[in-house]
Amino acid sequence: MAPGSAWACAGPIVDARPGRRFRPRAAPRRGEPAAFSVPPELLERARAEQVAWLGEDVTERLAESTRHTQALVPTARPAALAAQLRALDAREAASWVLRNAEDLPDLAGAWVLVWHGVRALEAAAEPDGSAGSDDGVDAHHRFDVSVCLFNPLHGAAHATMRRAMRGLAAPVPACWTCLIAGSERTMPDILTQRVADGAYLPYYEIPATRSVWSATGFGAFGGDLVEQVRNSLPGGRRAVGE
Repeated sequence: MAPGSAWACAGPIVDARPGRRFRPRAAPRRGEPAAFSVPPELLERARAEQVAWLGEDVTERLAESTRHTQALVPTARPAALAAQLRALDAREAASWVLRNAEDLPDLAGAWVLVWHGVRALEAAAEPDGSAGSDDGVDAHHRFDVSVCLFNPLHGAAHATMRRAMRGLAAPVPACWTCLIAGSERTMPDILTQRVADGAYLPYYEIPATRSVWSATGFGAFGGDLVEQVRNSLPGGRRAVGE
């Protein structure tokens, strides 16, 4: 399965509207076409397999990122040096999140942090352009981009979509697939979080005080995700690398 791909069955069998828990749809009324249903145990198995796959994928990507960051040679160019430091910060944060992951959003967060680190490494190696300037501008303001708000595993956002989410009406970054879904008035493939009663909620509906991913939208709500994650850890930045 390629990074960012999702279970094909996720869309048709769940209701992902804001405020709605992810549960099998109700039986159709008389005269309506029957909806395809999947036993809950099969959904749980699919979820477990996705968690296992993503955990392996992030572990491999993090190991590769670590090899590259360990080979870094400090540079005298301020913006390139800032990019190198950001790559190190992203790798350390991703490592901490991966070690302490409890559910799919945590693994997705580690995946996004590794992604940011790779982008920083690419910017640090660029002789000209975003990280090649010596004007001292923070590197992440030059080359950083947001991932898709609805599901960060979709990768980079390509445009913004206006949706009512958690009372917010501001445009949010989305990938092409989710943009198309929105234009067709169908629900995007949303990353979910399992809650205490066994149901699944869109990750961004978890109280922000309980989830850094809900609070940040994996970077979609503004700010520097790498710094936000590092500062949210127990003990703050000091906890990273323990």
